[in-house]
Amino acid sequence: MKHTKKRISKIVDELSTYLMSIGADDITVNIKNEKTRYKISAKSNYVKENNQKKIDKLIKCINCPKQEEMEEYYWELAGECDVDTELTLISMMVDKIKLDIDDKNISIVLYKNK
Repeated sequence: MKHTKKRISKIVDELSTYLMSIGADDITVNIKNEKTRYKISAKSNYVKENNQKKIDKLIKCINCPKQEEMEEYYWELAGECDVDTELTLISMMVDKIKLDIDDKNISIVLYKNK
């Protein structure tokens, strides 16, 4: 697939922007190039107060199924919008997602097959 590394960097950009928008001030992102896939992990704290709608939106958007045709046409738009997040687009670009949220921390693991 063409532009895989650029797509991964757009995913990381979008995740980081989203996490900062919910008050994160301690974000760790890890990208691992495995044999058959890329593993993108993001862990952060967040401010629960006044952000419940954004957390609900994350849960809803991140569970959108992968759509390769959408990824092919729209991946370049990820991370370029100042008005809204493209969380749905991110979920369409990856093959598997693990999301864990508690009262203080968020952990997101994305898998993108090669």
